[in-house]
Amino acid sequence: MLRLLSLFSTLLVGLTLGSSASAQKAGDFDYYLLALSWSPSYCADDGKKGRDKLQCYSDRRYGFVVHGLWPQYDKGYPEYCDTSFKKPSRKLVDQMLKFSPSRGLIHHEWKKHGTCTGLSSLEYFRLAVKSFKKLKRPESLVSLDRPILKTVRQIRNDLLEANPNIPSDGIVVTCKRQKLREIRICMDKQGNYKSCSRSALRGMCRNKDKLRILSAR
Repeated sequence: MLRLLSLFSTLLVGLTLGSSASAQKAGDFDYYLLALSWSPSYCADDGKKGRDKLQCYSDRRYGFVVHGLWPQYDKGYPEYCDTSFKKPSRKLVDQMLKFSPSRGLIHHEWKKHGTCTGLSSLEYFRLAVKSFKKLKRPESLVSLDRPILKTVRQIRNDLLEANPNIPSDGIVVTCKRQKLREIRICMDKQGNYKSCSRSALRGMCRNKDKLRILSAR
């Protein structure tokens, strides 16, 4: 009897792993989440001179940078998918540094998220840059020369005013240590803005929360 139970458990685990593997098929997802980090906050909290020299310790002033373009399910997301496409070339990584100033991050984003899109690394990063350029940044953040305080609601409203084609529930604002950390924008596979699923909204800060927005260095 114990042997039968053991065999049944083994088969059950195998079936579970099989369904999990099929769920991680490249190109099989519902929509994209564009994640843009507010670089001054990242550098203030987590920037390390050895690892983030270009982003946090160079002469260039970074505001929003591309964290990643993440394929999403309506519930959850795929990651580390099998793909026949090659990793990004050195030339491609060099070109991406203008938008995502960390070689380590670029390679990580391809491995974890890009491989699940069904796109080549070139197509994936081109789409990320295109999506980044399409989003209009509010003038209040572009011209910021000193730290300011804004509520999450105000930040969202500024973004919606600059981008009226984004649904009100298509923006996620995240924070850390009472500072603006990221904005995340939901898009369909054609690049059109859309509402975010409930699972994507879980990391959102409360509308009434007041956040410090640090100025670019």
